[in-house]
Amino acid sequence: MALPFLKPVVPPHVFCLLSEGVTYASVRRSAPVGFAQWRHFPYPPNTLGAGAAGTPLYSSEALAGAVETSRRFAQGHLSRASVLFPDSWARMLPIDFDTLPGEDEAAREMVLWKVKKLLPGITSDLAVAYREMPPAGEQKRLLVAAAPADTLHSIEQAFDGLGVRVGALLPSSLALFEGLAPVLAASAAGDYGLIHRSPGSLVFIVARQDTPIFFRQRPSEEEEGDSHDQELRLSLSYYAEKLQGPGLSAIYLHEAEPGANFAPDSLPVAPRRLSGSLFEADPSFDERIASRPELMAGFAAVYGR
Repeated sequence: MALPFLKPVVPPHVFCLLSEGVTYASVRRSAPVGFAQWRHFPYPPNTLGAGAAGTPLYSSEALAGAVETSRRFAQGHLSRASVLFPDSWARMLPIDFDTLPGEDEAAREMVLWKVKKLLPGITSDLAVAYREMPPAGEQKRLLVAAAPADTLHSIEQAFDGLGVRVGALLPSSLALFEGLAPVLAASAAGDYGLIHRSPGSLVFIVARQDTPIFFRQRPSEEEEGDSHDQELRLSLSYYAEKLQGPGLSAIYLHEAEPGANFAPDSLPVAPRRLSGSLFEADPSFDERIASRPELMAGFAAVYGR
């Protein structure tokens, strides 16, 4: 039975799945915060399958080298871990509901039905996770993340076959926001934005304290540039006009894939890149992030939980 007032113990281990390999990190929470260990592992040939939606299907063989080496780093103490996957493998969007059933399973079925209605081009089975957002009107608003069920199931099964229980399994941008929101809110003087640009996806979040009040994901193609600038302008217009936002005091930027600079008129304030200075991290922190940008979301997945 869970004890009241005590947060669940989150292990320091996190695996960041990418298209070409997996990056492991052991996050150090004690000062100075940072990474006790980290390493990137390419997938062995012919160890990934292809799911119905085009996302990969995992086998234990694909992850065995990463888990075995990481277990040696941890001196055998690796039985639970957080796992992150690319934003491009999921669709994340706010959805409004007139009402939701009180039972979890019935509510999940309704959320899934609404997702399929809003995204008719997706025909594969989906798994959904959601959290409540402040309503924009009288309706209930949820932030929903939907990802191919076969891929998520294969990830959990692959780790389970190696003796690792997956405690958290979520897209990188959600881990980034949920883990860093308290720090970003303390650093900002009001509403703030977070931009996460990664291969195949641009995510823009506007938050008040640790609550997202606006969320937009845009699948990105090769021609980013102007389309991203226009997306940010439209998002900020919605925030100001529909949500009556007072304006952003800060915008934070993390790029898992470098892109063109945003046009000066697309953002109300110059974006500040996420760095170790926000967390009083050790001197090697920014060097690690520059080498493996996915480590920022991996750090957030442990640090903020």
